[in-house]
Amino acid sequence: MDSKHYYNPNGEEILDEKIFGGTPTGFVDFNRSKYKWDSRIYDLMNANTWFPSEVNTSAEKKHFDALTDNEQSIYKMTFAQLSFNDAAQEEYLSDFRQLANNRLLKSVITLQMMQEVNHSKSYAVLLDACGNSEEVFNLYKHDVALNNKNMRIAEQFARHIEGGSVDKMLASAMASVNLEGIYFLLGFAYIYVLGDKVPGARDMIKFIARDELNTHLPLFANIFKTIRKENSIDSNTIDLTYKMIQEAVDIELEYGNYLLDTFPIMGITKELMKQTVYNYANDRLRKIGLNPIFEESQTTYLQKLVSKHLGMNDVKSNFFESNVSNYAKSSIDLDDF
Repeated sequence: MDSKHYYNPNGEEILDEKIFGGTPTGFVDFNRSKYKWDSRIYDLMNANTWFPSEVNTSAEKKHFDALTDNEQSIYKMTFAQLSFNDAAQEEYLSDFRQLANNRLLKSVITLQMMQEVNHSKSYAVLLDACGNSEEVFNLYKHDVALNNKNMRIAEQFARHIEGGSVDKMLASAMASVNLEGIYFLLGFAYIYVLGDKVPGARDMIKFIARDELNTHLPLFANIFKTIRKENSIDSNTIDLTYKMIQEAVDIELEYGNYLLDTFPIMGITKELMKQTVYNYANDRLRKIGLNPIFEESQTTYLQKLVSKHLGMNDVKSNFFESNVSNYAKSSIDLDDF
């Protein structure tokens, strides 16, 4: 066994540890952070720790049964897809963590992995309360569009995760920006459209959305920007990141259009979905320091729904099963870095 893999007294100084390349000593020092954003995101993740039992799901089956057939289908298809996203992200993070050199950043990624597992647990709790857990988790076996979206997301994750170069690591980070910043958002919006009809699902999604948008997306946006700052990146790699976000937009809209064609619900149109995804994609490009490329519109109704639920005090906890969880009010402002 090579002990230098875990401890190297001749390794580089902690404040010299870059994200890509180098030889760390093996220490994690939260008092000496090279980037500042990494320890701040860690603290915010930690402060916002929550558990599925804090959401009242006792009446979820009754609420679900009262939905129309199309609403029930949207509910099930949404959670079938979102549950894959979190499960895939947890596995991807384990692989991405091995590419990183900076030990404090590795610690932040470890905490995110725990949160992704918590999200997977939350879907299990919610769907078990609904009485359709086995059906929903097996939908990918029967629905071609769902299986296709999952496969394309997985392929984008896998394409560059073997690393070997800083350009591949940057492209791999972009896959996570797409997951946190594109693939979740319509799903969140669908549940918010159902709103008070399914309060358990709505409140569970509130917790999950805040993790993704307040800490997970900022983490990988900062990873992307920092890798670019610390290294000479080939212009072809930047072109590739634009192709990757175009691919993500296409994947998201293809699945969204399929759901709308198959299970139309009140208040959602194809044009509304397109405007929403385009606006989100442009915002994600700005967050990683690139220029927007999609047609932009005024903030859409679906965006406003998602933003409305980023405040936390309105989440109702089950008094008999848990303590009230007070999700931290602050988030990471990417413009600070």
